[in-house]
Parts: sequence; C-alpha cells; structure tokens
Amino acid sequence: MMLTIPTDERYITDEQVFEALDLNYPGLEKVRAALESNDVEEAKKQLVRHMEVRSQPHFLYDYRSKPLAPIDTDSCPYSFQASLGLSGSLKEFCLYAGRKMMDHVYVLPGGGKGREFDLGKNWENMIHFNFLEDQGKKHRNPLDMIVRGQFFEYLSVLYHETGDAKVLESFEEILKVFLETYPLQIVDGSPSTNRFQYTEDRDVMSAGWLAVVYTGLFYTRVPYEIHTELAFEILKRIWFLGIQFRRFDEDGYRPYNHHMWERGLVPFILGAMYPEIPDFTAMKAHGAETVCRHIKEDFNTSGGYSEHSIAYWSGAAVGEMLYRGIYLARLNDETLLDEETRDRMEQTFRVLALICPPGERYPSLGDNGGPMAEPILNLGVRMMEHEECRQVLECRRGADIDGDGAIGLPPLDYCNDQAGFVCAKSGYTPDSNYMLMSAKVNCGYCGHNHMDMLSLFLTFHGEEIIGEPYVNMMYHRVRMNSEIRGYMYNMASHNTVLAYGTPILLDRMYANKWGVLRTPSPVTESFSANDGFYVNAYHDGYTFCRHQREVLFHRSRGVMISDHILRGNRIEGDHIQRFNMMPGVQVTLLDNDAALVEKRGVKLLFIWTGAEHRITLCKPEILCPEMISGKEDMADIIDVSFHASEEQENQNVTVTLNLMILDLTGGCSAESGSLEERLECLKGGSSEERLECLKGGSSEERLECLKGGSSEERLECLKGGISVERLNRLKEEARQLAGRLNRPETLEQFPIY
Repeated sequence: MMLTIPTDERYITDEQVFEALDLNYPGLEKVRAALESNDVEEAKKQLVRHMEVRSQPHFLYDYRSKPLAPIDTDSCPYSFQASLGLSGSLKEFCLYAGRKMMDHVYVLPGGGKGREFDLGKNWENMIHFNFLEDQGKKHRNPLDMIVRGQFFEYLSVLYHETGDAKVLESFEEILKVFLETYPLQIVDGSPSTNRFQYTEDRDVMSAGWLAVVYTGLFYTRVPYEIHTELAFEILKRIWFLGIQFRRFDEDGYRPYNHHMWERGLVPFILGAMYPEIPDFTAMKAHGAETVCRHIKEDFNTSGGYSEHSIAYWSGAAVGEMLYRGIYLARLNDETLLDEETRDRMEQTFRVLALICPPGERYPSLGDNGGPMAEPILNLGVRMMEHEECRQVLECRRGADIDGDGAIGLPPLDYCNDQAGFVCAKSGYTPDSNYMLMSAKVNCGYCGHNHMDMLSLFLTFHGEEIIGEPYVNMMYHRVRMNSEIRGYMYNMASHNTVLAYGTPILLDRMYANKWGVLRTPSPVTESFSANDGFYVNAYHDGYTFCRHQREVLFHRSRGVMISDHILRGNRIEGDHIQRFNMMPGVQVTLLDNDAALVEKRGVKLLFIWTGAEHRITLCKPEILCPEMISGKEDMADIIDVSFHASEEQENQNVTVTLNLMILDLTGGCSAESGSLEERLECLKGGSSEERLECLKGGSSEERLECLKGGSSEERLECLKGGISVERLNRLKEEARQLAGRLNRPETLEQFPIY
C-alpha cells in the first residue's frame, strides 16, 4: 500500500494514528479490542496506558514508575535537550526555567542575559520568525529553540522534583498554547528539503528534536497524570512529525551534521523507540547506514571532525546527536555502528580526553562557547566505555596517582594536525597549566570553522589567561550579515598574527551565510619531554608571506612563543601579534618590552624580544554597544606591532618576534604584610624572587622604597613592574632562549628563576 504522508498538523485525525499502529504488536491487545468496539476514547486510554507499562524499548532515562522520584539530570545532561548551552547544574536550571515558564516567561537553554522572553499574560507575545522576511533583522535562534520543545523538559523536571499539581496544570495550558501557536504546515515536502515551513521558520532539524523531546515525556510521569486526551495529542504529534521523515527514504547524501541528525539519527531513533509503528521501524536500516556514512566521512581516523569547532564536534555532533543513537542502540541491542565507525568514535573520545582543559569548559575554539568538559568525558564512558575518558575524570576529581600511575594517566601532550589540535599541559587537575593551539590540515568546507590558524589558548594554575572571551555571546546574538559576524569568524578576533596588520580577507567576506574555507596549518615538528613540549607549525594563507609559529611549553615555568613572518618586509606595514585576555585579567605595561599580567593570584611576566616592536592595549570596540554595553566591561587585547629594520629594506627577510611568558606566581604579594615586611621580603629574597611588592602602597611608601633600596632592589614601582636589574636580565635570557628556540633539546635549558 502506498504511504500517504500528511502535510498539516492541524488536520491529522485520531484514525490516522490508530491506522499507523501494528495492532498485533504485544501489549496493544486492549487498544485493538477497543477499536473493534468502536470505542475510540477507550482506545486512546489504552494506548497511553501501553506507553506507561511497556518494558521495551529502553530510553535514555526512565521515571515512569511510582512513587514520583526526582529526575537525575546532572549525571548525563546530554540526555536532555535542555542541556544546550549548559553552564552549571542542569537540575538548577530546569527548576528555574520551569517556574519561569509557569509565569509565561520562556528561558532559552543556557539562560543568561538576554535569553528570557516574556510570552505575555495571555500568551500574546509568543515568539515568531518569518524566514522570508526577518533574515538580517533579528536572530532566528529564539524561535528555533522554542519549537524544539525543551521547555516541556523543564516542567517535567520541576514536577518530579516538587510533585506540585499546579505544574501539571501549567503543563496542560502550555501544551495547548504550543499546539495552537506552532502547528507544523509542510510547505516544502521534497526529499531534499531543509525547511518544512517558511512563514513560521521550521526546519527539519527542529522537527526531529521536537519528536525526540515528546518521546522523552513518555518516560516521565507527566503524560500519565494529565488528561488522557492531551497525552494522546502528544502521541498524535509524534506520529505526524515522525512520518515526515519517510520523505527522506530516497534522499541524496549531504555532508552536514544536521543531515546526520535529520536523515540518519532521527529515523533510527524513532524506528528503535516505536516498534508498534511499522512505518517507523522501516526507517531504521537506512538511518543507521546514513549515520555510519557520516561518521566515516566527517570523523577522520585520527578522531578529528570536519567541523573544526570543539562545541560542534563534541557538544553538537557527539553529545546532542550521536550519543542518543549510539546509547539507545546499546540499550536496546540494535545495530548502529560497524567496526570502522566504532574505531573512529573511540579515537574522537581519545582526542577529547587528551585536550581536556583544567577548567570546567573546553576552550571556545570555533563556533559557540566551549562545552562543559566533564559531561563530555562522561559520554565517552557511557557510550564507548572509554578508558582514557575515565582516567581523566578520575584525575579531575582528585584520584591519587602514584609513580606508576595507579589509575593510569593519559599523555600530557597531544599533537595531530589531522585532528586539528596541539595541546600540552602540566597535569589533568583543576590547577594545571595548559596550552591549546589550532592547527589543522584538510579542513574542507566547514560551516562552523573559524579563520583561527595557529591561534593559542593559555591557562596558568587553572586560570584562563588568553582565549576567546566573546565568541559564545557573538555566536548566539549576532545578526546575519552584520559586521560583528564577520569579525567573529575572521582572524582579528583570534590569538594569532595579522601579517602586515590585516586578516587575509575582509570581515565582510564572512558576515553572511555559512562556511569558512580555512587554509591548512600543518605541524612540521613536535617534541615531548618530561619538562615540557615543543611544536613548530605554519600557514600560507596570505599567499605572499608565511606565518610560522614555534611554541615551547614548560610545564611549570612558562611558555616561549616565537612568531616568524617569512618575506616579512614585502610591503609596508607592521605585523600584529594579538592576544585576547580573558575576563578578570589585569595587564600592566612595564615598558615597551614587558608587561605584568595578573588574575586571581596568578602573576605572569610577558617579555618581548626580536624585531623592532611596540606594545599597545586595546579593546574589541566593534562589540560595543551591540554586544557589550560599555568599554569598561571589556577585557584587554594585547597588540604587539613588529617590523623589519630599515637596513633590511631591500632584502626578502624573515621577521621574528619572540614572547617569553614567565610564571611568577607564588612570590611576594602586594597585599602580604606591612611596608617593612614587604621591604624585608625584597631585601632578603633572592633576585629571582623579587617581585613588585609595593603596588598596593602609597606614593610615599613607593618613593621610600626607591630611595632606600640598593640598585638591585629598586623597583619600577610606579609602573607596577619588577626590579630593574631583574627585568633586564630576564630580557637577556629571553633573547638567548629565542635564538635556540628552534632546537627542541633547549627544553631542558629553559631559564630557572
């Protein structure tokens, strides 16, 4: 019999749903009997009852049984759509957002400033977005999120936590409003469609998410404690949404992660979760085939992903999408992965374990903010029983590691330009030092990649110092075709070098639509030792000059960065070495060669040597006021302009700027004791330990120190620096080390201070 797929959610009938069922399926006997007696209401009741008591298939969680029990959202947040943008306890967020929804306020997943929408006392302010008319005027994200239905999860969590009958009353009210406001009307039903509806922007991806959220409701108590008619209405929508995915039975393949979700995972999940519906189970095999093809084409053998974005790789493709399919297949003895795809998933979790940072979140490399690290590692354990993910989790949670590695310790360094990451660290504990560099070849066409070749992220003693503080905000709030959107994707917002002071292309080239064709940045040399790690990489994106970056990472003493611009005097213009400071970082310029960088007790001395250069502090003013209200709320950017000397004007030369970052944390504090005690610390300590101790004192105290101390002890107090002699000696050490930087064996000669 030819399959008929309805096109308007408003007009689906009860009969269509019952006709879709295999009434001979075990457990549907009472449904069949009621229908044979023409008792449709009883049939609805029995179908809902069947969903309540069926023992198969298993879902990601199951809270159907009585008595009512709190839902464990935090052991695996990715089981819930509400975890999008997670920045803490999912339970706390759901309880907050659920109560707000009862007051007619919708909180977007992740919450935060500008992420709450008052829907009106009588629901008169429901969110809308017309794809044909609203592009470039506002962001489609609020509409795209609300039609995925994660607020139903908020209310389910709230009800299970409180048992409050008023939550159920609100759930029923909100469900009715939702069904009336957002009925899906299929305008484009072609096999290749990306959007089902345009006037109320509804894409295929969000329709799949809504079907999965609806499915999850039936593994809570909520549908069994609201009116049966409404519970049946949810089942009707599951059938209507699910049957739309039969349109893709013969659809051609497209290499996007949303295609993996729409054409692979959603059909597989619906087929696995609804064995009572033959039209759904018919989608399983083709869905699994599509998923495997995506893994083989998008995840390389090193574990890297085609989307060079940590959030979209680990959070979206793995956490939000593949986790649901792989884990459900495992729970229900379904076949999804083959040997090759399983190996690639094993490798991807290995990379995620080895680049795991000390803090709560991965760095914001690529689109979106960095996802929370421990939920990602937990997915590796849950999905693949991944040993290195387990080891890193245990290290982060304080497990003891003896000399032989009692629980096992993964390598401290990772370098693979196929995967796209260079990483080094002092350990896996929250107070570790950490470096991540973006270096990837064979990037291909990528919608969520950035022009961030050789961009660095640096953390000291668990405090993020250099990173990309605003990409999460920009990604979620920026308008399409805006100047800020171009800036977000382009080089100037990253921690790399702008040759001749400009990015490769203008920001406007990246402002509209999706896709960044990033130039490759291969690694030519790397070296790992007990004390640290060395890497040498480059990119030729400018085509008329090369940026080569060498990094020497010492696990306890600091970092050396040497930036070379080959053919660096081809045209006029300074090169710019740029570092975006993270929020809370304070930068004090000492002179034109040095800066003191501090954050919550971490003290770092930045010393530049090499080419003629000039240091300036600036702010990302492009973000003000659209993203950030005032410049005072912005973190600093350190820009170091450098150029070849005049006598090299007629030569093709390599211009080199070196940065030595010395870790001075743990020395005398400006807040430690009286003036006399601080002076005693300066006089009594070794020259290596003498830091600027009088920064917090009065001008009279600083002058007294300058007058009374020996020449070795005199501080640049008014500049907030360190002793003059010490600063000069460190500069000389930096020059000497810079000259040896390209030899990995110099790792052992890193200056001791």
